[in-house]
Amino acid sequence: MTPDEFNDQSSINDASVTSRSQGLSTVRVAALTDGVFAIVLTLLVLDLHAPTATSQAQLLSHLRDIVPQLILFVVSFAIVAVFWYGHHMEMHWIVRSDRVHLGITLVFLLTISFVPFSASLLGKNPQLPLAATIYGTNLFLAGVVRCTHWAYATNGSRLVAPGLDRDFVRQVKRVFLVVPVLYLVAAGLSWLNTIIAIAAFILIPLLYVKPAGHTRHLTSLRPMQSAPTEIN
Repeated sequence: MTPDEFNDQSSINDASVTSRSQGLSTVRVAALTDGVFAIVLTLLVLDLHAPTATSQAQLLSHLRDIVPQLILFVVSFAIVAVFWYGHHMEMHWIVRSDRVHLGITLVFLLTISFVPFSASLLGKNPQLPLAATIYGTNLFLAGVVRCTHWAYATNGSRLVAPGLDRDFVRQVKRVFLVVPVLYLVAAGLSWLNTIIAIAAFILIPLLYVKPAGHTRHLTSLRPMQSAPTEIN
């Protein structure tokens, strides 16, 4: 090996060590997450089975019977989509990964993967508080893990850019904390009235229809007024 070749190889090794010291790439994490979310969104509709009938009256009767399942499908699709949207926003700020982060992400995907079952359970048993409690607890756990995901990534700028605004980090964390609390409250309401609980599950995703101020510049073509990139 010539001196030049040795120096080139040393430079490659140094770059490799530097890259590893900065953490793992987030590309595979994002790809896995998108894949799981896509499968979960698809599984939700597979629980719906088109009824067969010999008359219009009978068909209408069968359709009325599956209304709760249809409602839970739409609501669950919206909820899972909101979780995907939130994770997508997180990964905009998270620039690297590590073993713990991968573990938290896998636990998060575990909770999301359970949604088709808990949604089906509630859709087929809308009158039973236990079914609504299982559904709400599933969403509560997904929210808790997502909050943990953000807290771990931003603690001490572990996996985010060092200049990320601390006020922005705290604001996102507060939003992520509210979500599981709301789902837990909705689950508790099921023991008073399951219809009220289902109505709460419907309303919670609507809170995200209007983009939050701290992420509006990411999903709009309008010129950005300010961005949470520097510490105040």
